[in-house]
Amino acid sequence: MKCNSLSKSSLLVLSLLLTVAGAHAQTAARANVPFAFKVGTRQMPAGTYTMRNDAGSSIIMVRNVQTGTSALAMGRPGSPSKKTDKLIFHRYGSHYFLTAILGGKGSQGMVFPATRQEKALQVAQAPADNGNNVEIASK
Repeated sequence: MKCNSLSKSSLLVLSLLLTVAGAHAQTAARANVPFAFKVGTRQMPAGTYTMRNDAGSSIIMVRNVQTGTSALAMGRPGSPSKKTDKLIFHRYGSHYFLTAILGGKGSQGMVFPATRQEKALQVAQAPADNGNNVEIASK
């Protein structure tokens, strides 16, 4: 049973990588993030980032331009921003979580589900700090 689960997980990861690597029509955004943050369970350093996704796909690759560090995130379609492309982060104390990448001028964005760590921080800090949103414009 353990082997079967491992095989299924490997196939899922491989298909996700092939989907991202074989993108025909990609959209990209670029942003300077002045703080370290998490994409899913992956910790990312502060820096300049590019975000790419296949047209119509729910998978986004977030890549640090300076270090080459990257993470894949699976989200659901979100509403477009009214004015500009932007990244939305939830902040709990010194912890930042990428929550959404919103497209401007009618282009669709992506919203990412909260991780277990973020949910735990929401519960722990709910009375004192109800999770601040931090917005960063992208190009």
